[in-house]
Amino acid sequence: MHSIIPLDVGTFDALPKQTCTYRMYREVTYRAPCVIWSITGTRDNILVDLGPPDPPRVLESQGFVMLRGERQQPRAALQAVGVDPCQVRTVILTHLHWDHAWGFHLFENARFIIQKKELEYALSPLPCHRPAYYGKPPGQAQFVDYLDRLTVIEGDAVVEPGVEAVFIPSHTPGFQGVAVDTEKGRYFIAGDAVGLYECWETVPHIPSGIFNNLEDCYRSADKIERIADHVLPGHDARVFDRPSYP
Repeated sequence: MHSIIPLDVGTFDALPKQTCTYRMYREVTYRAPCVIWSITGTRDNILVDLGPPDPPRVLESQGFVMLRGERQQPRAALQAVGVDPCQVRTVILTHLHWDHAWGFHLFENARFIIQKKELEYALSPLPCHRPAYYGKPPGQAQFVDYLDRLTVIEGDAVVEPGVEAVFIPSHTPGFQGVAVDTEKGRYFIAGDAVGLYECWETVPHIPSGIFNNLEDCYRSADKIERIADHVLPGHDARVFDRPSYP
């Protein structure tokens, strides 16, 4: 049976909380973790997301101060839980924003699973969303150099028995979460579709502060409700209260 290990690969020193919570906390910032998820018990050593670039690039391209100690280096974080990047065969990308999709070069033997709608939008986003993919001023997003390594899917898809990519347009038009069957029910890696536990614990649920279609956000929250027993958010330090799930 599977379990899920959250890996800490960096900390935004002062992320505006409103990016996770629609129309709330306009003047509030918080220390927000960047997370890669390792799914144990899989044939292909599946990971979810790749994390952000190094701190100098984050500051230059996005204007955010990101802290990253030696243990938060992606390779070190993976090796600390016994994962060799060369043995990772599958990476599921929730979306292609810069803080979740930098690190393709570490996984020379992996395929990268992305929704078709996400790739199409990332290649030609609306001007207001372009910095989230390409930085400010616009540069080259890393995924553009790895198009031949992308496995493009449409809608929900079983990646391995017990691990399913689930299409939940919300934070981005082609967003996907990952449902993982465990001995204690189905855990759902929601990523930025549910930025904080607070977003899910509040009823009605709080949408992300970044989205294209607000109705999609609510429809996708309803879908998560139907299929998941437990939800893991994208930028909440509380995910590290436990070394693994369940």
